[in-house]
Amino acid sequence: MPGRRGNWRKESTTAPSLLCKSCHDLDFLLWMLCSPAKGSKVQPHLPASLTSTGSLKHFRKARKPKDAGTATNCLQCPIQKTCVYSASRIYHDKQLAKGNTDWPVDVVNPEIESCYTANGADAAKSMLFETLSADYDTHTPVHDIEERPWYGRCVWESDNDVCDDQYVTITWEDEPGAETSPEPARYAKTASFHMIAHTEKQCERRGWIYGSQGEISYDGSTITVYDFASETTHQHHPPRSGGGHGGGDDGLTKQFLAAVTAVKDHGMSVEEAQSEHLGCTLEEIIRSHALVFAAEEARRESRVVHWKPWWSERVEGKAAA
Repeated sequence: MPGRRGNWRKESTTAPSLLCKSCHDLDFLLWMLCSPAKGSKVQPHLPASLTSTGSLKHFRKARKPKDAGTATNCLQCPIQKTCVYSASRIYHDKQLAKGNTDWPVDVVNPEIESCYTANGADAAKSMLFETLSADYDTHTPVHDIEERPWYGRCVWESDNDVCDDQYVTITWEDEPGAETSPEPARYAKTASFHMIAHTEKQCERRGWIYGSQGEISYDGSTITVYDFASETTHQHHPPRSGGGHGGGDDGLTKQFLAAVTAVKDHGMSVEEAQSEHLGCTLEEIIRSHALVFAAEEARRESRVVHWKPWWSERVEGKAAA
């Protein structure tokens, strides 16, 4: 359960879960709804405002099943065989026992893959369970607790403090002069994002786009397009490579190397290579990361964040200082 226990469980030692686990979702939303089409000279259609609500609702001690008793580690818990959050079930039964030594097993112990290759499945299992059995008590210094991931810790007994349920709503207004612009008009629109710990699609994205001419739904493997006029549905299955982030890590590495080659060997400027091979500008990267912090500010303070003054103060103002 990355985010509930492990490396990303505390905002003070990492970052908000919206940044650690869902920044790419907001990247995608801004790429679709804010960034101009490739080759266009128009300015980005910037958001008008955003709001966010969310908190740590489920993974806290008050929600711990009574049958788990006083257990603080999964391997010593009386309900580990039936608990859906059992570390032995998540990392061994569903992963290592089936021969997977990559994510999420390797984040528990990066040595497991080499152990599995050199010494076999039983040795790798022993290494995994030794790592998962590590625990702490009330006498353990806070610094020592925060230094380690504790992937075998009970999810209801962890020191996690990040959201397990959060909404972000982003609104846009009509672009000034949209009716007379030579480019396609960009009118008011709204995007809503929901990050939730309880979902069938762990570490995958699902979404729906509702337009004036039809709607699109998508997940990690299929894009479905429904046309209002013809009342027809078409499905698309883009190629998907293996590896981390649904093949994104592999794709990003290849495009980065292509950009470096374009600059070093073909005389392309850094800005051109960034746009051509990576498909985004430095400003777009900063904007999507900044949006996460704006959303967190909106959530913590229970208020509407107005994008332009927030950007002026928090980003441009800090950069100038």
